[in-house]
Amino acid sequence: MHKRLHAFLLLLFVVAAAYPADSWRIRPDGVGPVRVGMTLSQIRKMLHGELKEDDPESESEDCFYVQSKQHPGVEFMILDGKLARADVNQAHVFTPEGIQVGDSEAKVRKVYGSRVKVSHHQYFDNGHYLTVLAPNRHYGTRFETNNGKVISYYAGRADAIEYVEGCL
Repeated sequence: MHKRLHAFLLLLFVVAAAYPADSWRIRPDGVGPVRVGMTLSQIRKMLHGELKEDDPESESEDCFYVQSKQHPGVEFMILDGKLARADVNQAHVFTPEGIQVGDSEAKVRKVYGSRVKVSHHQYFDNGHYLTVLAPNRHYGTRFETNNGKVISYYAGRADAIEYVEGCL
């Protein structure tokens, strides 16, 4: 009986550790229970709600964005029918390491260290792209900065985070 109780408690601990109270963090492989590679129907099921398309008039079915009403400030890029990345454009939505829009470029560099690849921003003279790939290099996070501050970031497939203009 004790072995079963211990196994049950261990299982509860593992589940709690996998989804802590603040589990709505933008990770390279997903956000909360949503994982890169999921279809729209799978995302709807995971989020228990309706998804709103950003531009319903868009002609593109290959690439578009959706949002969840429960999670403002996060947009999901759907590429070829599956989640490719999550975009963040407002503060109070964090990476697992605690980075958010408004943080300094110096903080990003300090937190991620030598893993950060810095490149010049395509549109801002005083801006950069700070790209951090996951160890498997299939996923990553890219921070856009201007004047030393994070103005947005996105995480997901390594190829998708390279799209500077999203679905254009």
